[in-house]
Amino acid sequence: MEEVQYDGLMGILSDIKKGVDVIQAENKAKENQQVNQSVSKEEIETIVKDKVTTVANYIELRLKQQTENQTKILTEFINGVGQKIENLPVSQNVSFPQPQKIAFFGFEFLRTSVVIFCLSVAIFWLLVINIKQMDNYHDLKTRYNQLTEYIYKKQQFEKEQEKSKKVK
Repeated sequence: MEEVQYDGLMGILSDIKKGVDVIQAENKAKENQQVNQSVSKEEIETIVKDKVTTVANYIELRLKQQTENQTKILTEFINGVGQKIENLPVSQNVSFPQPQKIAFFGFEFLRTSVVIFCLSVAIFWLLVINIKQMDNYHDLKTRYNQLTEYIYKKQQFEKEQEKSKKVK
């Protein structure tokens, strides 16, 4: 029974192989026909020119449509903004306040200029004080390190003296 099934499968496989061979032969024949047909250079150039002009016309048309749409949107937006500006209530007698001035020794200065100058002087003064404190801190740190070293050496010297007394 198993031999019958094996033989049947082999028969089906051989039929499939024959079908594949036929298909491959047809494909090779078609390829050979296509290779044998030659196209002139002029025909290729005319086909390419035709396709390029078609693509260029399409791109030009799309660009024209986009610019028209964008100009419509922009004009609508500008008109809307113009209408909103026209609808704003504005009185004709509006005047801007005069800047406040401060006089020193016969010279007039704007109040904001005087405030900025005072703040810059304060910042400079704080910076100088900070630098001085940093310098004092470094001096104190140096003294601390020197005293620590002195105490350490003195302790070692005392330990050596105690050892020398014990040895005698």
